[in-house]
Amino acid sequence: MLRNMMNVKFTAIKFDFMKKFYDRKAEMDELLEIQQQAYNDYSRFVVLTGRRRIGKTSLVYKIMQETENEAPGLYFFVGRMAEGVLVQNFAAEAKEKLNVYIPESIRSFRELFRMLLETGKTKRFTLFIDEFQEFDNVNSGIYSDIQELWDRYKQQTNICLIVSGSIFRMMEKIFKDEEQPLFGRDDCTIKLQPFKTDVIREILGDYNSDYTKDDLLALWTFTGGVARYIELFMNNNCFTVKKMIKYICSSGDGYFIDEGKKILLQEFGKQYGTYFSILGQIAQGDITQREIEGSIGMTNLGGQLRMLDEHYGIIKKKRPVGAKPNSQTVRYEIRDNFFRFWFRYVYKNSALIEIENMPALEKIILSDYTTFSGIALERWFRSRMIESFKYQLIGNWWKNVSKGKGQYDECEIDIVAEDLAGNVSAYEVKRNADRYRVKRLQDKVAEMQKQIFKGKKICTGCLSIEDMEKNW
Repeated sequence: MLRNMMNVKFTAIKFDFMKKFYDRKAEMDELLEIQQQAYNDYSRFVVLTGRRRIGKTSLVYKIMQETENEAPGLYFFVGRMAEGVLVQNFAAEAKEKLNVYIPESIRSFRELFRMLLETGKTKRFTLFIDEFQEFDNVNSGIYSDIQELWDRYKQQTNICLIVSGSIFRMMEKIFKDEEQPLFGRDDCTIKLQPFKTDVIREILGDYNSDYTKDDLLALWTFTGGVARYIELFMNNNCFTVKKMIKYICSSGDGYFIDEGKKILLQEFGKQYGTYFSILGQIAQGDITQREIEGSIGMTNLGGQLRMLDEHYGIIKKKRPVGAKPNSQTVRYEIRDNFFRFWFRYVYKNSALIEIENMPALEKIILSDYTTFSGIALERWFRSRMIESFKYQLIGNWWKNVSKGKGQYDECEIDIVAEDLAGNVSAYEVKRNADRYRVKRLQDKVAEMQKQIFKGKKICTGCLSIEDMEKNW
């Protein structure tokens, strides 16, 4: 068990992201358009999802700030408390923002929601319900109440209803399960993604214009573009590799230490033990199902791997470029940079953390950082290429090449990319470009061309840490 640390609670005063609001233009434009449709036509229902700490609340709060002169915005946070207490808090917000009378006797969400919908017949407003899935712990019947009342009032009112949730499993069940009352009720679903590489670079540059490429790589390696994690580093002046690692391992602030477990326990529930063991193995590097089963001493883990991939979206299958969709040549990787870091260092070294030997953990991370960040660098370049919208194929390629006498040599190319014009490139990714061997990559490309891209000219090259800000 990891040591228990004081939970960091989110409060309304933390809505603003650092010194300025970064990115999210496409999502803001979409939400503003839907809001106008609700105000000018009839009510709209929006579902906003995305992993915890990604910035969902900040985004909606920004929308409500920008449109408050046109119509008020209400913020309801669904905490785990008695329904009557929760409704009292909501009623106070509604009274203040809408300037309406709400009887003190109201104790059910159904009654309050009906009153808000009645108000929506004459007043336009936005209602944002945060951590919407927590209604299941307050009163699961609330979902049926919302469905019934929304169906009755939607065409008669001008409300922009936005609900947000961070537990993927629960939000999928509420809105995608045909047996659930709110199935098909949303007009739009928006999934908020981590910040793109250019935005991460912009943020670090705003806080430290003298950053190095390694500092930028570290910010990407530890946060993967998750807004809250970047905010913590920036607000605590952690702009360099060593300062970031020191802050992560700070015995006085266990935010990063407890974060992985807090998030994933809510997703996995009682099944977390097996899932954590699987993720702990994948975090050490790309790995096959057979290798995972051998490492943790279990068999038939295909079902759990499929759940982690298709249901939770935490891992993904990797197949070599050119492989058929049903090919059994599969490796697994953790999608989220932070979870990859957390399982590689925090989960693996839970015994050290239990006795609060944080200096030892810091030493382990520092000594392994060069190797660990090398894999993150490869992911950085793939992300840069994807974000450029100039490619039709991006991946890597590998094959076991026979050396004779039953021995095999693994032949692998870090990045293989085909642009929209059909031009193919193959890259080795090295932190230090001096370690690149031209002939070695050319031999690998020749081996690859026995299977795919036959007869095509393939450009080869090296991508190093110095190329991180290259424009594609």
